[in-house]
Amino acid sequence: MTLSFSEIVLRLISFFIIIYLARVLGAADFGKISFAQTLILYFMLITNLGLDTLGVREIARGKDNIVNYTGNIITLKLFLAIFSFCLMLVFVNFIHKSFQVKYLIIFYGFSLFPSALLLEWFFRGVERMEFIGISRILGKLPYALLVVFLVKSSKQLLLIPYLSLSGSLIAIGFLIYIFTKQYGKFKLVFNLSRWKSLIRQALPIGASSIMIQIYYNFDIVMLGFMKGDKVVGCYNAAYRVILFAWMFFPLFIHAIFPLMSRYYKESQEKLKILISSSTRLLSIIGLPLGVGGTILAKPIMRLLYGEGFDNGIIAFQILIWSVVIICLRCTYEQSFLACDKEKRYMFGVMSGALTNIGLNLILIPFFGLKGAAVATVISEFVFSLYLFFYFRIVSKVKIISYCLKPFIAAILMGFIVYYVRNLNLFLSMSMGIISYFIFILLLKGITFKEISELKKQIVKRTT
Repeated sequence: MTLSFSEIVLRLISFFIIIYLARVLGAADFGKISFAQTLILYFMLITNLGLDTLGVREIARGKDNIVNYTGNIITLKLFLAIFSFCLMLVFVNFIHKSFQVKYLIIFYGFSLFPSALLLEWFFRGVERMEFIGISRILGKLPYALLVVFLVKSSKQLLLIPYLSLSGSLIAIGFLIYIFTKQYGKFKLVFNLSRWKSLIRQALPIGASSIMIQIYYNFDIVMLGFMKGDKVVGCYNAAYRVILFAWMFFPLFIHAIFPLMSRYYKESQEKLKILISSSTRLLSIIGLPLGVGGTILAKPIMRLLYGEGFDNGIIAFQILIWSVVIICLRCTYEQSFLACDKEKRYMFGVMSGALTNIGLNLILIPFFGLKGAAVATVISEFVFSLYLFFYFRIVSKVKIISYCLKPFIAAILMGFIVYYVRNLNLFLSMSMGIISYFIFILLLKGITFKEISELKKQIVKRTT
């Protein structure tokens, strides 16, 4: 089983769970779940602190004594999880939310401990992606089945975090078993001097991750405190569709990250070619998503969630453009981490996060979820400008030249989709995809040869 196949299955299962819970719970209770999950993500960042990304990079470069190195990271993350959980309990005690929401936060908080034991980062580093894929499905499928069989209404709301936790434990157990079988006994290692070194190296990455989490999820937190559970539910429902549209891109980025890290040490020329080709391909994919998603937002939201989530349609139409921006910049973004430029990357993320915080504080009180969506898109744009300005590895790459032909093809596709938007949704989408494919080939936006060359570079990383 390849990681690519398992990732697609995983995303489909996850998306199904979201739709099921939204329909069963309704907008308000779905908003409570969304708010609690989002808050826990911040405390989970303390547990991680950038150690996962650091571990992938160092192991990919042939780190000596990987069993001892892994043991140090896992043990350090467990101590950070304890600290994070205690911090969470203090935080919950002071926030002004219902007891039900507070209980949800605490129950989801127990997931901090299994997240510290998760060895996905190790298997990414040694490029054994198939084990990651299997573990994710083993964890997500039981969770999905339990949700469908046990969650029938809001009465089971507080049960959902425990169902999620059970799935995580299965995934963790599988990876620990494989690690022990192939690389040696899994053990905890207490080495304070090594921990200090790990924290110093990982802290810039961890700070960047915290900043990223702020401008990806700060809007949900703000909406939860300022606009209530129902608004959070509608906004998060739209946002989840956006994440689903993004489903294939992390797979691609994870595949080329170890390759970028290796090329940075071995061949600058290969690195330039990889980044250029990847950026061009992603721009071709991202622009039609923005145009098509804006036009078909209403039928998409209605099909998935029903009329009870109509308030999220406008948020979807705005947020879909964040996908376009991320497509154009994500290869550059990963290159900063793969090429030892953590501090520069951290400042870039900080610029986007501060923009997001400021705009959310200004826009949400007046415009609600529309303001939150606008703040997200603008902050993504600010972060992207920073990355393009400071990028020095491929200085001759011109983003505008990559975007021109895909943009023209997407606009032409948009006219067709607009006139068929009231037909069956799947028919409208099919016509859009076919027309865009024809237009991009006629404009010579990309050739089959270029796609084949890029595929050859990464195909070994996705199996």
